Amino acid sequence: MNKLLLSAAISAAFFAGQAQATTLTLHLTSPNLVAALSGTVDEIWISGSSAATPFIEKSVVADCSGTAYKYVNGSNDTTWVCNSSLAVGTVNIVHKRDGGGSVTGVYSALGTTLPTYATTASLDAAACAAAVSGISVCTTSGAIVNTAHAGDINLADVDAAQFESVLNGGVVGASALTNRAVATQIFGIAVNLRLRNALQVAEVAAGSLHAGCTVSPANETEACVPSLTTPQLSAIFGKGRLTDWNNLRYDNTAVAQTLSDTLFGAQATADKPGNRDVHICSRTAGSGTLATLNINFENAPCFTGNEAIQAAAAQTISGAETTTQGAVKVYHSMSGSGDLENCLEGLNQGSTKGSFTYPAIKPTTGNTFRWAIGVLSLDRNATNAKNYRFIKIDGSSPSAINVVNGKYKFWSELVAVNNGALSTDPLAVDLLANLGNANQIASLNVTNANFGVTGFLGTASNAAYLPTSGTVISPGTLINAAFDAARPVNPWTHEAAAGGSLNHCRVPSIPGGSKVMPSLN
Repeated sequence: MNKLLLSAAISAAFFAGQAQATTLTLHLTSPNLVAALSGTVDEIWISGSSAATPFIEKSVVADCSGTAYKYVNGSNDTTWVCNSSLAVGTVNIVHKRDGGGSVTGVYSALGTTLPTYATTASLDAAACAAAVSGISVCTTSGAIVNTAHAGDINLADVDAAQFESVLNGGVVGASALTNRAVATQIFGIAVNLRLRNALQVAEVAAGSLHAGCTVSPANETEACVPSLTTPQLSAIFGKGRLTDWNNLRYDNTAVAQTLSDTLFGAQATADKPGNRDVHICSRTAGSGTLATLNINFENAPCFTGNEAIQAAAAQTISGAETTTQGAVKVYHSMSGSGDLENCLEGLNQGSTKGSFTYPAIKPTTGNTFRWAIGVLSLDRNATNAKNYRFIKIDGSSPSAINVVNGKYKFWSELVAVNNGALSTDPLAVDLLANLGNANQIASLNVTNANFGVTGFLGTASNAAYLPTSGTVISPGTLINAAFDAARPVNPWTHEAAAGGSLNHCRVPSIPGGSKVMPSLN
C-alpha cells in the first residue's frame, strides 16, 4: 500500500503543534498525488463553529498552490495539507476541530480546556480521490492520535458572553473574552425532504402556493419554497410547546376552516409518518448554531422567562415516542453540523444514517420514516444532493439579498474570540482575512439551487467596507441599498456602533454614519 509517511521527527512535531520551520517530506508514489509536497511547514489549529467549516475549507483552498489533500479524522475533525500559495516552499497544515461546536472555541480562547483534535500518523496516498474543486479527499490509514492543542483561531457563531448561560455550555469567564466580528453567517431552518413535500402539499391546498408546486421541477423553485412564521417556529422548537404535527394548520380562505385543514390531514396515507410526534434535529449545548436559534426564536438566554430548547451536552436523544400520537417532542442533540444532516436524512429514510442511529419507534406498524426539522448554516446542501431542504421564514427565503434588505433575520456575526490578541501566524492571519474580505466572500459563497446566492456576507463593522461621514454611497463600492453579489456586505450589525460591543441579544441595526437604509421593496 502506498503511504505518505511522516518521519519520526516530523510526526512528533506534527502532533505536538511544533512544526514551524520544520522540513516536511512526503514520499509520493500514488498517481492521485500529482506533485511532491515538501518544504517548511506552517501548521495551525482552528477550533469552534462547525457551521463555518465548509466556509473555512474554501478559505484554506484559497491559500493553497495546487491540490489540497483533505483527511477527515473520526466524525468531527479535519486536516488539510497543501503547498502554500503564501510562501513558496512551505507546506500548509490546517487542523479543524468541529466536535462540541462554538463552545470549544470559547474554552480554547480562555485556555482553560484545550480542544482535542483527532489526527492521523500516516497519510494514505492510495486512498486519495481525484481532486474536485481543488480538494482531494483521502482516507486515513494509521492510528488516530488525539492531540490537545490551543487554537490559533477560535471561532464562535455568536459573541462569547452567550456561552456563560447554562443553555450554551455554562462557560465561566466567557464574557471577559474579546470578540472580533469576522463575517455574517446566514442560518436556515432545514426540514427533511418528506416534511418539505408535506408542507408544499398543505400550502397548495390552502392556496398559498400555486398548484404546480408539488411537481418537479417547479417544486424546487423559490416560488414553491414553503414557509413557517417566527411564532410557529418558536412553538415547534420551544420547550413544552407543539408536539403534534397535526396541530400545525393552514388557513384556506376559499372554504370554511375544518379539521382537515391541517398539515397531517392534507397528506396521502403513503406520505404520513407512522407517528405524528415532532422530531427536532438540533445540536448539543455549547453549539453556536443552537445559541443562534435560541436567541432568534426563544429570546434565550436574553430573557429569563424563555422556553429554550433543552439540549443535552453530549450527542443523545431526549424523549421517546409513545403509542399516543403526537404526544412527545423528540430532541436529537447532535455534536456537529454533519451529524445533524445525518439526523435529518436518517429520519427521512426511516433508518440509521452515518453517525445518526435511528431510534426505537412507536407504533411499530405503519410508515417508519418521520417528519423532522432542524437548523444549519446556509453553505450546506446547495445542490440539493441531501434529503433535506431549507424553507422560508415569514415568507422570505434565506438568501443573502434578503438579509441585506432586512427581510430575513436569522443570521449572526461569526466571531473570532480571544483572551488578549489574535494569532500572528501568517497562515492564521490570512485565513481570517479571507473569511472577512467581502470580495473573497463572493468567491466562497454558494448558490442554492432553490433561491440563489447565500452563505456569508462581509460585516458592517469592518472598516474596510464602511464609508466615512459625507461619502457618496454608490453601488459596488460601499454599503448601500443595492445587493452586490460580487462584494456582499451586510449593512446590519449586532454591535452597539461600528467597532462597539457585540451582543447578539441586541436587535441588529445600521451603524452610525453616512449609510443608506436598504430597500424593503
